[in-house]
Amino acid sequence: MVAVKVQAGGFVRRLVRPFTNTWNFLQEVWQELHRVVWPSHEETYTFTVVVIIAVVIVAIWVGLLDMIFTKLVGLLRLYR
Repeated sequence: MVAVKVQAGGFVRRLVRPFTNTWNFLQEVWQELHRVVWPSHEETYTFTVVVIIAVVIVAIWVGLLDMIFTKLVGLLRLYR
């Protein structure tokens, strides 16, 4: 017969370990969130306006390129 060593609390420890690791992770995340320097209301507003303006400029640029290439393909009569 083979003797099997059973650690005291081994099964329970294996069962609890994932939850302990998850809890430790969540505690570290919460600590990091307290260290974050959040932007002010004015900064958030300014960044939002910059992004909206950039999106509008890129949309116009892509639209113009699309129109130009559509006209070129039409002039070359590649698709009938």
